Amino acid sequence: MLGRNDLCPCGSGKKYKKCCLNKDMASERSSRKVGLSQKQYYELYSKISEFSRDEKFKAEYDKARETFFIMEDEEINSKFERFFNTYFIQDHIMENKKVMTVEFFEANRDNLDMVERDILRSLFESYVSVYEVKEIQDEKILLKDCLNDVELYTEDINLLKDFKVGSPMIARVVKVGDINILIDITISISEAIKDTIVNDIKALFAQYEDIYKDMKTFLIHHTHILYKYIQQLLEPSIAEYLKNQRAEKASKAEAVEVCESDDKVITMLKQNIEEDLLQSGIDFWNGYKAANGEVKGAENGWAAGVEYYVKKEAGQSITQAQIAKKYEISPSTLGKRYKDFKAE
Repeated sequence: MLGRNDLCPCGSGKKYKKCCLNKDMASERSSRKVGLSQKQYYELYSKISEFSRDEKFKAEYDKARETFFIMEDEEINSKFERFFNTYFIQDHIMENKKVMTVEFFEANRDNLDMVERDILRSLFESYVSVYEVKEIQDEKILLKDCLNDVELYTEDINLLKDFKVGSPMIARVVKVGDINILIDITISISEAIKDTIVNDIKALFAQYEDIYKDMKTFLIHHTHILYKYIQQLLEPSIAEYLKNQRAEKASKAEAVEVCESDDKVITMLKQNIEEDLLQSGIDFWNGYKAANGEVKGAENGWAAGVEYYVKKEAGQSITQAQIAKKYEISPSTLGKRYKDFKAE
């Protein structure tokens, strides 16, 4: 056992009490606090997970898988099953517009203690984001949320022991008690990848500012986007699959005959919707524009909404997850566009 007067194992040549003792004691205190918080979180998570496996949620479970996973490959997808379970429990917006944590809270509110209630409130507000280490102290680390431009401290220093000031990561932060812990995901990324993801998501948010009031709300509804980046980063075959898929879409786009009078929504419909419903989609969109004047927002969101609307009107059995995936948007965004159309 290392004594106070022994040489410090860091190699400084100083006595342990004059060198790393205080830092190690601080680290031990933080480790105990984080350990307790993690225990409280995972005990609650287990209860929610068991609750979510009820047969009545089977259809929602299938929709969540359809949204979350990029490829239809069970072997590859099994590598991300842990991430998917968190997504299904905390992020998937069900047909009733609730996530599983809210459903669990409402069904069990009379049996929850104060700690569980507080953790659930934090989970309601949690999301995956891109973070950067701003400052490292003995007992805590300051992180900057690069997408929301806010800073927070985490005592989860052992998890981040290999990170340095400036190190970027994809992570999810949840407050348990009075400390922030990192759950499920903490993936180190390069500066270049960080910049790419941040720029992509900020550009995407700019297209949907008419739907989401701020970046935090957007991320809560689009957590699956960050999970898809993670799948690409951790599995090269997924990145290759998406590259080939984009090339195929570009090829199809070139083959589509576009008239000068076509707006971008009609162009996207021509590239995606089946021939027998194309004219119905174009007529519906032109009618909606004529009734509403200038329409703001990303074209792929509106095009997805048109396709979903005309297919539902035609009596087809189609899910929002299927159409959303085709147009690379979230089912939540598609649902809002569909609601706009139904309000007419």
